[in-house]
Amino acid sequence: MHATPSLPTAAATDLDALRAQLGGAVATPGDASYDALRASWNLTFDQRPALVVEAADGDDVVAALRFADAHDLAVTVQSTGHGAGQTCDGGLLVRTGRLREVAVDAAARTLRVGAGARWTDVIPHTAPHGLAPLVGFNAHVGVAGYTLGGGLGWLGRTHGLAVDSVRALDVVLPDATRVRATAETEAELFWGLRGGGSNFGVVVALELELVAAPELFGGMVLYPGARAAEVIAAYAEWIATVPDEVTSNCAVIRIPPAPAVPEPLRGLTVVAIGACVLGGAARAQELLAPVRSLGDPVVDMMRPLAPGDLGEVAMDPVDPMPAAGHAELVRALTPELQALLASMAEGERPLAIVEVRHLGAAIARAGTTTPLAPLDGELMFHVEAATPPGPAGEAARAAVAELAATLKPHATGAMLPSFLGEIETGPARIAQAYTPQSRPRLAELKRTCDPGDRFRFGRPIPRDWAD
Repeated sequence: MHATPSLPTAAATDLDALRAQLGGAVATPGDASYDALRASWNLTFDQRPALVVEAADGDDVVAALRFADAHDLAVTVQSTGHGAGQTCDGGLLVRTGRLREVAVDAAARTLRVGAGARWTDVIPHTAPHGLAPLVGFNAHVGVAGYTLGGGLGWLGRTHGLAVDSVRALDVVLPDATRVRATAETEAELFWGLRGGGSNFGVVVALELELVAAPELFGGMVLYPGARAAEVIAAYAEWIATVPDEVTSNCAVIRIPPAPAVPEPLRGLTVVAIGACVLGGAARAQELLAPVRSLGDPVVDMMRPLAPGDLGEVAMDPVDPMPAAGHAELVRALTPELQALLASMAEGERPLAIVEVRHLGAAIARAGTTTPLAPLDGELMFHVEAATPPGPAGEAARAAVAELAATLKPHATGAMLPSFLGEIETGPARIAQAYTPQSRPRLAELKRTCDPGDRFRFGRPIPRDWAD
């Protein structure tokens, strides 16, 4: 455990005035609410800010950033903290989790959503209209962080990345100025935020384009881990044939022996194929037959889906936990990579999930209107592990790092910001998320919007990036 820093004397003196301005909550070390408000979802990051502001609205964010500017405090922003990239010790942590506005314009197929909303807040409002946002594999993550970090979800091969669905952003800049960024107004800021996220200020609301989702079919089919090589080979053959309306993954999963897990699955190692098909059940079942008919599954959970089911298909953990992950893009699921993935089902390994996600199609056809590097690989190879304090967590982190090193020779070099992970966190890793041409432009935008470099936590844009 490390020491908890306190506010500078002048800032502490002005704290009562800040509290009086806010509709939300304020916490400093020693307050009863401090530990709850400072905690990120990824408990790896034992962040110790000197001040936490839980904003109730955009005005609270303005007041918080004005306070930070007056007292020279570094700032970071989090909703759920799924994407916390590093601790914000000694600074101001702005929590946006109470900004949960959701408004759907069904005729325009657009959604206005507060930066604190999760997909579980949004989908009940969009589904009655036969519409869906480009939701991720996990519906419990924050809309803002997921979207501005790229947004790779179950409708990706049909409709692309969620970041490309952004139509407008309401932002509070580091100097506490409020602006609305679109392709026509504050265009450079709009460009940078869609991929650069909280490097340039606090996004308090997003306007997103929705897609039609009248019929969906999918889920997961689990096979015994002992059959990993066979199942992965079948998956590799299958994805070479599927159309754009099929998005899928293939994963080796070590299901924990937890009471919340159904007893027949408890403690098993399985190889799982997950998929979502945009379309009717008859067509979907025909498309999915090659991976559902391998015989003797542990369980087949594929079925007609409602839009609200999308974020639960992958059965990702919901409760906060310490975790470490890494991802790399690869051009193909070669025999060598098939063998590597299959080997993850062997023996005792401290890795919760090792998967490949099928990209291509609309994901690969994304435009050039954001700073993000093109996702030039056919698949993403992704690993996650629980990293509790102590030797077990250290072993898990080492196993993730070992697999990351093994993948490097196969990697294309590009990556989404939201998948940069916890193993490599320096400027070279961050650079993988952006095109070489966009990096100096992002640095210039950073110097313009945040001349005091207040927003330097998380995954910061280096201010000195050059061509």
